[in-house]
Amino acid sequence: MINAQKSSISFSNKTPPCNRPNPISPITQRHAAETPSPTTFCNTDASWKSDTKAVGLGWIFTDNEGQEITRGSSAQSHVSSALMAEALAIREALIHASSLNPTKICLRIGSQALVRAITTGRRPSDLFGVLSDVDSLAFSPTSPFAFCRFVYISRVFNGSADSLAKASLSLYLGLRP
Repeated sequence: MINAQKSSISFSNKTPPCNRPNPISPITQRHAAETPSPTTFCNTDASWKSDTKAVGLGWIFTDNEGQEITRGSSAQSHVSSALMAEALAIREALIHASSLNPTKICLRIGSQALVRAITTGRRPSDLFGVLSDVDSLAFSPTSPFAFCRFVYISRVFNGSADSLAKASLSLYLGLRP
């Protein structure tokens, strides 16, 4: 019943969240209307470099009004695919979220395939381990979240998380962001 209700190198940004609101997209407004209040929102993204198999991960937490709460990023090597990179970003965001103590969270993900895999439980074999971790963090009886939802967000509305992931990858590879 609980499950039905709940639908490496780390570079953490310690700066206080910006005071200006993020632009709230129509899709964000719809998700805010469909989730219980107060809900913490989290946009995630990954930037994968196929030739080096390195990835930068980024996630940004906001409140119901779109005000940034905090953000985080990390980078890893030996990542097999862009889809695996996106899955790793989700896992890292959930780990970070658990330290923030929200009880309700909505993760906005730029991959429809991952949203489907998470919400249906049909995990591609190459993502099985990471998505099992995501499932445990989000839906297990020991999960810190009373409500957890995963929704697709268009790249157009995920620019900040994308920029954060790209900057993390650039820093990891020793390039200028």
